Amino acid sequence: MKAELRLVLAVALLLLASGAVAEEVAGLPVHVQKLDPGAIRIWIGDHISSTATVAIATDKGILVIDTTGNPKIDTQLRRIIARELGRNDFKYLINTHEHGDHTGGNAVYADCTIVGHELVGEGMTAQAGNLARMIEWNTTRIAELERDIAKEPADLPALARMREELALSRLNLEAKQADLKPCPPTKTFRDRMTLKLGDTACELYYIGGLHSASDIAVFVPKHGLLMTGDTMADTWLTETPGCLASFMVRPGIRHDFPLLFRNWDLLLAKKDAIRTYVPGHWNGELSQAGFAERVAYMRTLWDGVNRGIAAGMDLAELQTEYRFDTRFPELASSRGCSANGNATSILGIWSAVTGQTSAAERLYALVDEGAGEQALREVIAARDAKPAKYYFLEGELNAQGYRFIQADRTAQAVALFKLNVELFPGSWNVYDSLGEALLKAGDTAAATAMYEESLRLNPESPSGKAALARIRGATSSS
Repeated sequence: MKAELRLVLAVALLLLASGAVAEEVAGLPVHVQKLDPGAIRIWIGDHISSTATVAIATDKGILVIDTTGNPKIDTQLRRIIARELGRNDFKYLINTHEHGDHTGGNAVYADCTIVGHELVGEGMTAQAGNLARMIEWNTTRIAELERDIAKEPADLPALARMREELALSRLNLEAKQADLKPCPPTKTFRDRMTLKLGDTACELYYIGGLHSASDIAVFVPKHGLLMTGDTMADTWLTETPGCLASFMVRPGIRHDFPLLFRNWDLLLAKKDAIRTYVPGHWNGELSQAGFAERVAYMRTLWDGVNRGIAAGMDLAELQTEYRFDTRFPELASSRGCSANGNATSILGIWSAVTGQTSAAERLYALVDEGAGEQALREVIAARDAKPAKYYFLEGELNAQGYRFIQADRTAQAVALFKLNVELFPGSWNVYDSLGEALLKAGDTAAATAMYEESLRLNPESPSGKAALARIRGATSSS
């Protein structure tokens, strides 16, 4: 065989394995990957972290797992799926969770039975209530991308990703402006459910609380496929993993850890029957070892926090006891696992066990909605309540303040940082952050006082030294 022919065949096999491009939808390449006879995976884009839809042919019709979230795209992908499977009898759509990039195209399958966890509909309704904010964010992001693309050199490698993101953002903005009515699941379950689809069984397992309240895993024994939604991946195929970026407990959303672990154990017991683990976005992969490793890690946190609470340990002590770098060094290079995610998971588990919620999140919400001083005082006063209603963490409140800074809402940032100073007067960092916000607000005298107090508590603070040098330099030159 000639070398040229061998090269062509090798490239063809590589494309087949990775998801060969079938055609374009709205200027974005479409990839179709054969997972097993009668089972395919389809997605758009070469660089963006788009949702990957799985479609399976059964005796009772075509089963689809997840939409891309955009009706215009999903309408065309449904046509391609029918062509690839050689049939058009769509019967079921399963949502792995509530997020719009998995449910926004549900209306395209309104003629099917739509299946999901019982919390999917509630989550979709909540997202619909944030429509105005999503439109504003999308509009701003489109303008940023257009500006960045125009000023970058034509040979910049990142341009391809930016152009794909821009194309998808425009389509998503168009869909949001249409204000389409949510199309929630018509068949729901709480813990586990099995769908009998002729020759194909489909097992659904609740695994919620790690990405959304309604996460599920979908196991199809006939094809050895386990769909894990957006909960985890141990390999990233692009530099921007998107929804697969973090494996952690999400505070502030519903959890049922005993049920979660029971279902994870059932799935671990099926490891010999699972040939392929399929994350919810095409640019992530998951191995059996990676799945087992993440389950074991989360169980260690769950058991440890429960033991610590029973022994009288406080939240700060547990954060130290289960520090990521010292307790889980083997996970340092494992995709999606991080020190921040570890700390957040401990918070989520602590909240689930004690019933306490985040004071930082509550104070952020109150400031965000313009609540009066009395509402803020009620949260601060609850610090000494028995039993405790909230947990108070300096770093978490500081991070919430920077959310306002990043959104260019300086007055709200100042208000939140002032509360942090009141709660943690012995911390140099709270004064440093308040100084930054005050300086941004134009109150140089107050900012100077905050930076001076920060340096009194921590004379080696580089940010405080640099800020005061800038302030005094600007003052002396004026």
